[in-house]
Amino acid sequence: MKILKCLFFSLLSLLVLACNEPEEAAPQADLGFASGKYQQGIFITNEGNFDWGHGTISHFNPETGEVSNNIFKQKNGFELGNVVQSMTLHKDKGYVVVNNSARIEIVNPATMEWQGRIHIPKSSPRYLLPLSNKKAYVTDLYADRFYVIDLQKDSLIKEIPTTGWTEKMTQLDKWVFMTQTRTVFDNRKEGGELLLKIDGATDQVVDSVALPKGPMDVVLDARNKLWVLCNGGLIERTPALVKINPYTLEIEKQFDFGNDAGTYPSRLRMNDNGTKLYYLNHHIYEQDIDADTLNQEPLVPANGRLFYGLGFDTQLQQVYACDAIDYVQQGWVFRFDLLGVKIDSFKVGVIPGEFVF
Repeated sequence: MKILKCLFFSLLSLLVLACNEPEEAAPQADLGFASGKYQQGIFITNEGNFDWGHGTISHFNPETGEVSNNIFKQKNGFELGNVVQSMTLHKDKGYVVVNNSARIEIVNPATMEWQGRIHIPKSSPRYLLPLSNKKAYVTDLYADRFYVIDLQKDSLIKEIPTTGWTEKMTQLDKWVFMTQTRTVFDNRKEGGELLLKIDGATDQVVDSVALPKGPMDVVLDARNKLWVLCNGGLIERTPALVKINPYTLEIEKQFDFGNDAGTYPSRLRMNDNGTKLYYLNHHIYEQDIDADTLNQEPLVPANGRLFYGLGFDTQLQQVYACDAIDYVQQGWVFRFDLLGVKIDSFKVGVIPGEFVF
């Protein structure tokens, strides 16, 4: 019951519609702002409390161990908004997707200085994927569509209709693969759980494949095979990890997790050479892409921590995980080596969710 309660509050942090504007949000304490220069290191996006909407960005320098929190407001004097869902670095810009505020804030990632904003009316943007120096796609939680963004003018070009919540993306050649999902709390009458295949030149959905309930994360391995993590729609159906041929969209492998209480896989990540998968399912798991069964032994046991975010540092060969604690107080980041041994930990913002390396 405790696990379901945590999942419920996690989902509320994604689905809440009526949140205070950034100017109304209660301020967070800053735990350190050094030089304002972030050329080296890792960004952590902190979603913020869902009831008053206050997302932040933290920065960690693994060489010095220095942690800087709430760096956007420290530099610019105003809040990012609600909810800070993700951040993407491209060329000399950082694109911070602020979900419930229907916008993307543009920053200089070296200084965190605000450079502009892309406002998408009546949207709930989730993730941004640059296809080139000119164009990017942005997914959406509610609007049954995805957006095409002009990266040179930092503006919305057009909207492409879908039949459900669009989420994570990856690119292979000219093709973009995008998950389309639902949960047990979704009131949509139509629309399936799909992996969409999109022509990046025309922006048209050219094909799709039906997947188990709740497809969320998608990654590409060393052999150009797609892996999709399906969460089962939280509690309704059996979660699964699926391997897909990107050219034929044939499902080549499917690993079912079972539907025991507390089974909720999330946050699929890939190592540096595309041979091992990492994901959360209460604990942190490592999965070889050539394995014929799911690994049942955790790489890192939770040991009372509420793992919510996950990342893999391809340069230092290290695994990062966020502990959201109770979705109210400031969370923690833990750093592990490839054997699952803890290196260190540090405090960040409220509901840390995504890492940007």
